[in-house]
Amino acid sequence: MSQLTDDTKSFKLAAFCLGGLFVGAVYSQVKLQTWERPGTFKLAKDSHKLVFNEPEPARRGAILAADAKPLAEDEESYGLTVVFKAVPHCDAFYLELAEATGIPAGEFESLADSGVKKQSWLDPISGDRHAAVEAIKKKWRANGIALTPAGRRTYPLGSGAAGFVGVIREYAGAKKGEVKVVRTGLEKSLNAELSGVNGHKVGLTDRNGDFLPMRLGKGNIERRDGKDVELTIDRDVQTVASDSLKLAVESHHADYGVAMVMNPKTGEILAMANWPSFEPNDPTASQGNFGFNPAYMAQLEPGSMFKVLTLAKGIDDGKIKLTDSINCAGEWHPTETSKPIHCDSHHGNRAHGTITTIDAIARSCNVSAAIWACRIGRQPMFDFIDKLHLVALSKARKDLYLSTLDLPGELHGLLRRNEYAERLQLATIGFGQSITCTPTDLLGAFGMIGNNGFRAQPHLIAKIGGSPVVLPKPSQIVQPETADAVLKCMEMVIQSDEGTGKKLSIPGYRMAGKTGTAQKVGKGQHGYVSNFVGFVPAQDPKAVILVMVNNPKLGGYYGADVAGPVFHQLARSVIRHYNIPPTEPITSDALKHISLKKKTEPTEKKDVEAL
Repeated sequence: MSQLTDDTKSFKLAAFCLGGLFVGAVYSQVKLQTWERPGTFKLAKDSHKLVFNEPEPARRGAILAADAKPLAEDEESYGLTVVFKAVPHCDAFYLELAEATGIPAGEFESLADSGVKKQSWLDPISGDRHAAVEAIKKKWRANGIALTPAGRRTYPLGSGAAGFVGVIREYAGAKKGEVKVVRTGLEKSLNAELSGVNGHKVGLTDRNGDFLPMRLGKGNIERRDGKDVELTIDRDVQTVASDSLKLAVESHHADYGVAMVMNPKTGEILAMANWPSFEPNDPTASQGNFGFNPAYMAQLEPGSMFKVLTLAKGIDDGKIKLTDSINCAGEWHPTETSKPIHCDSHHGNRAHGTITTIDAIARSCNVSAAIWACRIGRQPMFDFIDKLHLVALSKARKDLYLSTLDLPGELHGLLRRNEYAERLQLATIGFGQSITCTPTDLLGAFGMIGNNGFRAQPHLIAKIGGSPVVLPKPSQIVQPETADAVLKCMEMVIQSDEGTGKKLSIPGYRMAGKTGTAQKVGKGQHGYVSNFVGFVPAQDPKAVILVMVNNPKLGGYYGADVAGPVFHQLARSVIRHYNIPPTEPITSDALKHISLKKKTEPTEKKDVEAL
């Protein structure tokens, strides 16, 4: 009994001691992190063991193509800063740091001996060196070494996508140490979403150099990384668009050009190329068209491409039939006193003679399109243009210049609504003059023809932070029967021997298109805009392609000659990339112009790869 009592007493004593130790530990921590906290921080600071604000820079979101591959991203690199009073001063340390960073040991020694307190290096440390530097920092307890993400931005497609992806550039400001940041494209318009929020933590470093955040420390800010932005762009098609457009602009000595590809059913822009462009990966390279993209900033006359839109409105209103005929004498006067409308038959004379509606599109008759527009009427035609979102409704209403692409500086077309020569203006609008449009808005309007009369909103951005972008539903502009009839007329431009785009045909594929050659008129205006728009294939189109080349000065100016070859290359690219099977038999004559590469594969796939 006595032995049991002694054991109980011993157990209670041990429990009491353990409890006391626990209470003492809790009291010590509370005292350390409350009323003794300032003194602790001061002591740690004096011994170089305190990191007031351990920075946690936010990762800038990436801009991704439709296949989730990057068009813009931060590479893994780090800026190096050394506080010399907080690192060892010995040859062995400098040698190891030099090996890890690639910076000569003598440079570290010279800086330390000169009395420099702190030094930062502009050339970032690559990601593969990061672990080695951290290991040295821990081994030598070198609290004066700091590595912060450098945030160097890389653009894998370079100048091929710079026109809409944009760039971030830093420049030295007027004041000493001032840095100015210039952003363009999506890097500017989506900066808030891409940037994220930098964070920092308050804490101590232990004897091994590891950071220990203070749980009760005030001022801790949680880092939030920027959101990734996924685009509708197809990288392969974008590359073909950029390369073929560059060749066209430079070979014809043009001012600039645009090539765009869109899914007419969804409005997804698969390619948006412009040339000249600029190299975003080289800050020292020529800026070119830095910050300017004519795809959504240039207001150009569409020219004869517009005839198919005039035809669509006329058919839908019952003012035009495919069986109609018009006598083209080479010119036509909208009124007795007005200037004449002229034609160009490409055969040395202006007159087309008696011409059907289908032939008027195939052979691009200005007189026919002018007469169609006058049959439609001024107000119905203007209402149609507004429904297609081709022009801004009022220059005084700034809120009407709203972006449909989330890109900075986007414009819309112009149309004089108070023109005194109303009938002449209406006639010229019929074949794409007296009106300016941006290529992007034209792409959306033409896409309506390939989508059963429904206009889908052209857009570049598919998702932000993983969340799909909400878009308006496609709006019906004309009846499906009307769109189908216009497509059949456009087929004749490429498929007919009399078509202005007959040289652009692809064996085995029935395509639809329309050439455009707009002579620029007005004060200070000169030259032409060479255009082409087309669908691949003509039946149930998978893509609408638009090419516009401004002011070609060498080697012709007709749309089929200047813009047509770019369309041709893009049509082949779309067929290859999406493996679109032939839409009609390939004749023996056509086989002479193509070579089937893989004879063991199915016929349809061989025909596609031969392109």
